[in-house]
Amino acid sequence: MPAIASPKGAAISLLSKEKRDCFGKHPPRKDDLTLFLDRIHKQIIMGIKIRIILFALGLLVCAYGFIFAEENPDVLTLDRCFSLAAKVSDDLMIQGERQAQARQRVKEYKGNILPAVGYNFVKTDMDSAGGRYPVDYNDSYFSVNQPLFYGLRDFQAYRQAKNQVTTEGYVYENVERDLRSQTANAFYSLVLVNADIDNLRSSEKILENRITELTERVRLGKSRDSEILMVQSQIAGLKAQEESDNGLRANAVEDLAFLTGLQPSSISVKDDMPAVNSLEPIEVYLNSGKRRSDIEAAESDVVSEKYSLDIANGARLPTLNLLAYWYTHRDTAYPGSNWDTFITLNFPLFQGGSLNAKIVEETSRLKEYDHRLSLVTRQTISEIRKLYQQAISSIKQSVAYQDAYDKAAKSCKMQLQDYRYGLVSNLAALESISSMLDAKRNLDRALIQAKVDKILLEIAASKQ
Repeated sequence: MPAIASPKGAAISLLSKEKRDCFGKHPPRKDDLTLFLDRIHKQIIMGIKIRIILFALGLLVCAYGFIFAEENPDVLTLDRCFSLAAKVSDDLMIQGERQAQARQRVKEYKGNILPAVGYNFVKTDMDSAGGRYPVDYNDSYFSVNQPLFYGLRDFQAYRQAKNQVTTEGYVYENVERDLRSQTANAFYSLVLVNADIDNLRSSEKILENRITELTERVRLGKSRDSEILMVQSQIAGLKAQEESDNGLRANAVEDLAFLTGLQPSSISVKDDMPAVNSLEPIEVYLNSGKRRSDIEAAESDVVSEKYSLDIANGARLPTLNLLAYWYTHRDTAYPGSNWDTFITLNFPLFQGGSLNAKIVEETSRLKEYDHRLSLVTRQTISEIRKLYQQAISSIKQSVAYQDAYDKAAKSCKMQLQDYRYGLVSNLAALESISSMLDAKRNLDRALIQAKVDKILLEIAASKQ
């Protein structure tokens, strides 16, 4: 019968096999085993060092990437500006807190409907009147106070508080819409001034090329030095205008930085909105604007004021209240009695006319809110109509300026050719260049204004 190897023997045999694999056929000596362990130790230390180096390099790469991102920021689009502005807007945060406060008021008024439970301990010390009365009394008891009927005022106040939460939500949307309008204006103000600066630099480059041509003509005796000075004067005027636009750009950058929470030095914008060629019918914007948040908020104010009027009317009705005590210790009246209950009924008979005055006041205030709702609705419709007409006008202007620019560019090209043949003066050629550059600037402004007007129209109609 074959012998069965023990687990210990198998382990020794396996270890011997590994050593033979590491050191060859001959069994390892003590020095060889020490060298083997030193090699393993060095490999472990080397592995740890490599991991530490890789980790440090990773941190350096992340830090460099962060610094590079700060110095070379992503280009801001309008949608990203909207997102950034919503995150850092203090006005939105303030309104968010008001929403939270309104939700807590709902809990507060709900608690007024529910019973109030408390525990009381009363210790009374008094004169014994010559030993005829005890010197001190101790009472301890639980109390329950439950309003049974308060003219439904508590329920109306609870409903009013819930409605106020809805109102604060609409006000939040109003603040958000105003923020989007401000952000769109700030964004396109920067886009516009950037376009103006680009046009000025293009104009300077065209005129500098003109100077190169005139210099050659002066050398050949075909032009005069005064013609070069005339062009140089125009370039100087353009540089002065560019410096003025740089100041406007700094202000526009500051406005956008304030709204987005970014550093002014990191702001670079890109207008990715296509050119606006047409709009939807005005009825689409009007129908959308009829459910705008400020109209909804005005309607919610009317509902809240109706609750206030109901509360004022409820003050005329009687009130019914339940009060109960359960005594754990009782020394005063009725010792040994463990509980008391009281039901109180109160009829308001005469309050000096204050109840009627309050009702008349709330009735008048309800009419005020009705008029305010009508006013907000009419103002919203008027605002949308004005923005729509303004956007239509901007679109038509851009079409007209495009035609003007095309013709001015063609005229400029012909004037420069005629100048080379001596058919027109240098002054006429410069005027044609100036007309073309002005047409280009007006075209860019009209295209940008059409985009601004459309965005503001969509925001006003709650389509953005």
